[in-house]
Amino acid sequence: MKTVGYTEGTNPEALTNLALEGYETLPLSNGWDNHGKYIAHINPTDNLALVVGYFHKFMPIAKEYSISEEILSSLKIYKIPVVFIVPNDNQAKAKKMLTGKGINYKLCSPTDVSKTVMAILKS
Repeated sequence: MKTVGYTEGTNPEALTNLALEGYETLPLSNGWDNHGKYIAHINPTDNLALVVGYFHKFMPIAKEYSISEEILSSLKIYKIPVVFIVPNDNQAKAKKMLTGKGINYKLCSPTDVSKTVMAILKS
């Protein structure tokens, strides 16, 4: 069974749709919100097919405007794709901030989370 990791604030409707389609969900923490398993501690036994969450959940508090290398480290090592939830008007800025980070990602608007995640999982 595939599992989808998600950060706090991810649309509950999208998570329910995943469960109804037979996917397990795993809450993930960015290290300061204590929502679930720390993202940097993900390993192959978690069986993550994908991680989804709002872009700001991957931003360190102390370092303005840069993605934390520690938070993304496991995602890069295990080649786990990420869906960053970003309003359409800010996607160009988010894409620029992600340049050179070495992760497989897709940006989606808050209204398209279910559709985007399911398309990736079924491909």
